[in-house]
Amino acid sequence: MSECSISINILALGDSTVGKTAYLNRIKENKFKPTLSTIGYNIITKRIELESGQKLIVRFWDTSGQERYNSLPASFIKKTDGIILMYDITNRDSFDTISKWWNDIFKYKEKDFPVILVGNKSDLEDERKVQKEEGESIANELNIKFYETSNKDGINIEESSGELIKIILSRMPDAIKPIYAKLSKKKLKKGRRCFSSRIKC
Repeated sequence: MSECSISINILALGDSTVGKTAYLNRIKENKFKPTLSTIGYNIITKRIELESGQKLIVRFWDTSGQERYNSLPASFIKKTDGIILMYDITNRDSFDTISKWWNDIFKYKEKDFPVILVGNKSDLEDERKVQKEEGESIANELNIKFYETSNKDGINIEESSGELIKIILSRMPDAIKPIYAKLSKKKLKKGRRCFSSRIKC
């Protein structure tokens, strides 16, 4: 097994109270934890072992989504490798602002930047205000993957986040990919930086 690790950053973006924090807690601990709205931002780290034996460190950035913290999402968008764009299926306003968040993303990113759309709280079917077909329609229009998720029941949490990670890894520069293969076959001194800020050994 290689001692080298690859690191990526993923930003959860969307209005306040759509469930971003609980979604990320599910990823980290596979438990449902009702949470208060995030103030400012929070970082959750997940370590994954790839089939190659390499270690993948994923840092999930959770921002408040509140208007008064708008400068925070902009700074994180610039630095992130992929985005989970989230709305709450019981909150029509959070769905209607998806286009606003989308425009914010592409002020700083190129057209094919990795984004997935998530309609959260699918367990609250009786309170649904946004139909699944509406989420599918906007995702098709934006040419991105779409999932409905439930933090409470753990539905599609691993599937949606895993899909985004796969997309990010598949789009890493071709010049860097061969380095990963070489690193997995040889041990380097601990603490050494290996050709890229994405890789540490």
